[in-house]
Amino acid sequence: MFDISFSELLLIIFALIIFISPKNIPTIARAFGKMLKKSKSFMSDIKDEIEREGKFKELKKIQKEIKKRSIKS
Repeated sequence: MFDISFSELLLIIFALIIFISPKNIPTIARAFGKMLKKSKSFMSDIKDEIEREGKFKELKKIQKEIKKRSIKS
């Protein structure tokens, strides 16, 4: 997903150890995990809403077609 190589991951971990005290890393990792979970949930909700909107537009189109045919009959 993010296309991070192993060496880049090691560099990030090394930077975290240097700039953030090791006792704070689990707290930050937990917060990041929660944030990632919320963003995935948010993206899933957006995807579902877009799909519902597409289905709604399709139903409106079908409804218009049925009205046109019932007026002609």
